[in-house]
Amino acid sequence: MTWHIIGILVFVVIYNIWRYYHEDHSDDYGPNIEPEPMNNEVNGSCMEETISTRQLALRTIENIGSEPKYDEAGRIQFEYQGVIFLMEAANDCMFVNLIWPWCHSFSKFDIDEFARVRQVVNEVNLRDTLSVVYTISDSDDVALHIKKHFLLVPEIQEVEGYLKLILNSFFRTSRMLELEIEKCRMQECNG
Repeated sequence: MTWHIIGILVFVVIYNIWRYYHEDHSDDYGPNIEPEPMNNEVNGSCMEETISTRQLALRTIENIGSEPKYDEAGRIQFEYQGVIFLMEAANDCMFVNLIWPWCHSFSKFDIDEFARVRQVVNEVNLRDTLSVVYTISDSDDVALHIKKHFLLVPEIQEVEGYLKLILNSFFRTSRMLELEIEKCRMQECNG
């Protein structure tokens, strides 16, 4: 048993010595300094205009055929396929929040509907990439909102298609909510 332990220790020592002498000893964590070109060429990436996340969001919304506006809270508001969306985009953050407010609502006094919706919201949040939340408003309504937090940077290829794909996932989630709520109603009628 002790010979096995000694053999393992010898192997580890020999392996580390071999690694030390055969691997590159450059500083992988140091700055990566590239030599400047000898001629007077300017690197193309330095000439590119840097665009903030908020500017990119506004431009992308316009490019998909919507007209961005600002709401009273400073969020970007736009309409896509007849639905009003809100986008929270800050210049110093590469992520944005996209919200479909009031995608479904009902009276807070409808206890059966509240129980159904709570069950469905929990199931959808476990299975989907979007988040569904509900709030109780001053008008005695419970409102469901769908929200997605995602990366929005200029390096994304086809950023307009990317945004459309995310927006279409909101419609899919809304349909799933409606179907699951209706399934719960049907089960209650049959049960």
